[in-house]
Amino acid sequence: MAQKSKSKSDLAVKPYPNLTREAYNEIRRLIFLNELRPGQKVAYRKMAQRLGMSLTPVVQALKHMEFMGLLQHEPNRGFYIKPIVPQEVSEAYDLRELLESKMIPKIIVRLDEDGQRRLKGALEDYIQAGHTGSLKLRLAKDMNFHMTLAEISQQSITIWMLRYLLDFLYLRFEKEMIFSRPQESSAAEHRRIYDCVMERNPRAARKAMRDHIRSIKSNVLEDLHNRLSETEEIEI
Repeated sequence: MAQKSKSKSDLAVKPYPNLTREAYNEIRRLIFLNELRPGQKVAYRKMAQRLGMSLTPVVQALKHMEFMGLLQHEPNRGFYIKPIVPQEVSEAYDLRELLESKMIPKIIVRLDEDGQRRLKGALEDYIQAGHTGSLKLRLAKDMNFHMTLAEISQQSITIWMLRYLLDFLYLRFEKEMIFSRPQESSAAEHRRIYDCVMERNPRAARKAMRDHIRSIKSNVLEDLHNRLSETEEIEI
């Protein structure tokens, strides 16, 4: 039976999921570049026009981000980037510490030659990114190092949760707060995690991971409190 040929108009139609993903990535990019900041309204009608799509996929992307905790919706007003709250920062990093330290034993058990090669490459890429001066590249390579570790564990649900959590953290809190520490300190912490995993020492590796995440958390909270204090002084 001959297959019915598709018209040009059929081929030109994109399914909603693809458009929603495109809209999500665009909003994500704007947040990452600080073009959308805490408290700012998302002009989704203009965004839909600029992307050449209907409102439906853009609103679907915004609702997904609302579900993730990145946006808040106010009836009859629209979507806004949520303001940053210190308690939220603390909870997010506590959860990250729990997830990443929990995976360490499985990472070590399932670390084969391919995993060793991938992990070494991820560490070298991160260290190299620190020499470029690009926060965006450094962020990408930092996420890649931690996700490479997670993927070695083969714990699919935990990997999924960590991927969403990292996306939330790096979009929700400005990248300058995350990376305001000296690169040498952060690189040394990553190398310590790597060395402990390669030595197949779960206790030391878990400690290295916890110390690393707690250091980031402390740094972000300190910077956030300083920024909030500066804002209060200006308002007074």
